[in-house]
Amino acid sequence: MTAAARRSEREELVSVLISDLNKNLFVRQELDQNHVLYLAELIEAGVVLNPIEITPDMAVIDGRHRIEAAELNSQVEIKARIISISDESELVARAYRANVGGALPPTQEDTEHTVLLLLDRGVAKKRIGELLGLPAALARKYINSVQSKLNRQRLQRAVLAVTEGGLTVAKAAEQYAVEPAQLKEALSGKKKKWGISEIKLALSNQYRASSKRNSSICKKMIEKFEDGDVTAKQAMSIFNHLEHLQRRSARLVADWKKRFEAKTQI
Repeated sequence: MTAAARRSEREELVSVLISDLNKNLFVRQELDQNHVLYLAELIEAGVVLNPIEITPDMAVIDGRHRIEAAELNSQVEIKARIISISDESELVARAYRANVGGALPPTQEDTEHTVLLLLDRGVAKKRIGELLGLPAALARKYINSVQSKLNRQRLQRAVLAVTEGGLTVAKAAEQYAVEPAQLKEALSGKKKKWGISEIKLALSNQYRASSKRNSSICKKMIEKFEDGDVTAKQAMSIFNHLEHLQRRSARLVADWKKRFEAKTQI
């Protein structure tokens, strides 16, 4: 690389507010929290990680784990390299290719998720393999797997539209683009309800149990301080650690919610 090229490369680096980043597009099916913690420890030890990649309008191309690690270290800014992208399909493809060559290559689920994003954006099947740098046979395998899952999803939604939404078989089949005969066959078996109310109740019970344990810990810390068993600094470190864990838990839930919101836009 020439000196001029190196200068140009350096000029592309900017510091951006993490809160300004658009992280709603997920090439990965999920983040690896162990990798996030490893990167967070590196940052805490003073290691400078490679800059993330973003588009001019602040959409993240590559660097989701580094962003999460920076947030765990309470950083509000992160170094980023601005990359011009022609369209959203190229954004998805570049993000995937960046991960392929990274320390944490995409999983099979990540690849299927990326293929799904590209199919939704009208990218031709042949073009998908080229964009992702996959051999034609492997690309076909992933595309067929994704389409099979989409067919199952449509069928299941048609079933719910009949059993819980009050639609006729004909209307549900038309709305979700499934064969009426296939829908009738699916309806003939016993279908369990999702049990949303039961899930909410379980979450509430789990939250109450956790809150009760945390309150007990806080109470004990105050009592130990009053008894002289721990110093104010030691007690405060426990409270700070508890707040840190709660913030991390909230970020994880927000991350899953964003992933779900991205899927509902597909």
